[in-house]
Amino acid sequence: MSLVQLSELPRLIDPQLSPTGRSVAYMLATADWSAGRQVFHLWRQDTQGGAPVALTRGSPGDAPGSTRWSPDSSSILFARAGQLMLIPAGGGDARAVTKHATGVAAPTWSPDGATIYFTAQDAPTPDDRERDRRKDDVFAFEESNKLRQLWTVSVATGEEKQLSSGDLTVASYRLSRDGKQIVLERAPTPLPDDAHKGEVWVMNADGSGARQLTRNNVEEQQPELSPDGSQILFISDTNEKFEPYYNNDLFVMPASGGTPKPAIATFPYAVDQASWSPDGTSILAVVNMGIHSEIFQVDVAARRATQLTDGRHFIPPSWTVVPAAGKMAFQLDEPDRFGDTWTLPTPNGAATSLGSSLLMPTRVTGVYDTLTQKYAVPRQEKVTWKSNDGTTIEGLLIYPVNYTAGTRYPLVVQMHGGPQESDKFGAGPGLLLSYSPVLAGKGWFVFRPNYRGSTGYGNAFFRDVVNGYFRNMQLDVMTGVDSLIKQGLVDPDRMVLMGWSAGGHLTNKLVTMTTRFKAASAGAGASDWQSMYAQSDTREHRTVWFGGTPWQKNAPIAMYWNNSPLKDAANVKTPTLFFVGENDARVPKEQSIEMYRALKSHNVPTHLYIAPREPHQWQELRHQIDKANKEMAWFEKYALGKTYVPEIAPAP
Repeated sequence: MSLVQLSELPRLIDPQLSPTGRSVAYMLATADWSAGRQVFHLWRQDTQGGAPVALTRGSPGDAPGSTRWSPDSSSILFARAGQLMLIPAGGGDARAVTKHATGVAAPTWSPDGATIYFTAQDAPTPDDRERDRRKDDVFAFEESNKLRQLWTVSVATGEEKQLSSGDLTVASYRLSRDGKQIVLERAPTPLPDDAHKGEVWVMNADGSGARQLTRNNVEEQQPELSPDGSQILFISDTNEKFEPYYNNDLFVMPASGGTPKPAIATFPYAVDQASWSPDGTSILAVVNMGIHSEIFQVDVAARRATQLTDGRHFIPPSWTVVPAAGKMAFQLDEPDRFGDTWTLPTPNGAATSLGSSLLMPTRVTGVYDTLTQKYAVPRQEKVTWKSNDGTTIEGLLIYPVNYTAGTRYPLVVQMHGGPQESDKFGAGPGLLLSYSPVLAGKGWFVFRPNYRGSTGYGNAFFRDVVNGYFRNMQLDVMTGVDSLIKQGLVDPDRMVLMGWSAGGHLTNKLVTMTTRFKAASAGAGASDWQSMYAQSDTREHRTVWFGGTPWQKNAPIAMYWNNSPLKDAANVKTPTLFFVGENDARVPKEQSIEMYRALKSHNVPTHLYIAPREPHQWQELRHQIDKANKEMAWFEKYALGKTYVPEIAPAP
């Protein structure tokens, strides 16, 4: 598989099962070389088989994330150019439902199908528009953000009504299943660093009677009312004492108010998504188990969980429970099928379903039916090893195409972001940024270690970064590499290193402590934690990592500096590339500039590449292909002694 072929693979997003259970609607992306990005369009697939049907086509593309079936399954809602559109389920002309002053998001149908709820950012004032016209556009940093509010629109007339107001932004909301109440997550600003200041609110469906339920210092994600309206669930990265920085856990609280409690005592994994079962006796959840994610059922009364699925897969955030259909709909990202849609019956009754055998999902879409026929898709295996202190670490090993036992191959170590994430089976979310099928096709092993700080392995493992970021993660990576060498799989003289975000931080650290890698590439990586703290749009987690802020009285400056790769940059001998987006707010380009200039001053071979217009995660196809070309040329030059021939992206 080439880079261009990889970029042209279809990408399925946001599958939604109809209330009748007879069809799935989804967005499908294809590469648009004129636009320089993937373009999405709406498709429908009947659950009983038959050919998929394209409901929209041409330009401009549609926006993923807003696909919703009407309650009677007769039409499908989707987004285009920031507004909501409605199209008959059988196909036809789409009509605009909203004509809002700003872009709309997060639509929800009322049970009777007459009304659609949505969120939208406050519109510019006449004074804002006049100042823009005059280019009198000096702004107050982090003080000029428009709040998001909750609105409704009449499907029949297009009349809009604002439901929420005031000096709080609506981060998320869910309508109760009877359509009478709304539970909201409201924060003082839309800034990422203020998310932990958000609280759970409840109000009537017409916007009246709003009342605040929680008062703490943690972010409550995905709040939802139980079917009988008596309880609320939410997910939060805290413990029972509401202390910060723990694996995401599931909490339940009375809808009348009170103290939230963990739904399961000492749950060893991380909860990604959750929703009430149709009868409200249990909660269904997608759970991160490290190298894979699975669906669990949680008995609320008994406070115990039962695993419903098991496999070599990752379940992306599009998982939904459809009570009317009696099913869940979700994607499975698998080693040989990169995200088709599946369904699973929703178990009812905690007493009868808990303790039962695993359930078997049913596949609906066949977007990736021909993947292994067209391309040599590499084999993936879970690997485990013991780190320096005896802790068991696991990771994903992707084999070279046409692997021959007994032969040692070159190795690319790829390290995930976060670090509160984990690498799992499947293609992963950043397929073109990691391009493992292409590397495997060129004869490389690709090793993805779930080092200390990763999610899904319990809180002690997750919190290893607290009070000192680089404690064990770098040792976990190196002992994993040693394990592969000891097994006779990897050539120790042909190893390279790469990572993005937290993986970039870790790349920067590793090149300061070892010369065992012939080349490295650090994407959006931190070099100096003290300057990074002030530059980044998020600081809450870093306060926990380093034991305080760098500007408080008696600040832990030594902790910040001792964990900064820049401190030991004089040790670096490894030829290292740096990549960053020009508009990266999470790990700003100045961090890469600092590390680049340090290596340059010591005559270490290096280049820094900055992608215009790109945020933290790159989006433009040519930028991603250019990055991969530069990395592979660098790796082949320094690890294999070869000259790489770059791929050329198609012309517009």
